[in-house]
Amino acid sequence: MAKETIPTSGMIRPKRLAELLGVSESTIWRKAKNGTLPRPVKLSERVAAFDAVEINRWLAERREVA
Repeated sequence: MAKETIPTSGMIRPKRLAELLGVSESTIWRKAKNGTLPRPVKLSERVAAFDAVEINRWLAERREVA
């Protein structure tokens, strides 16, 4: 089975992003809060998601530094 990748567009819910990055959901929220991960977009009162374009840009910047 092929390894799943982060979509190139659209929105990614925090739980799914955590699975794709191999971290916990609390790590996703902590990184978003302290500014080391792009902030999520509020879709409704109780729903937030991350912009896939911003996440891919963030990952590309991290690869350049490494």
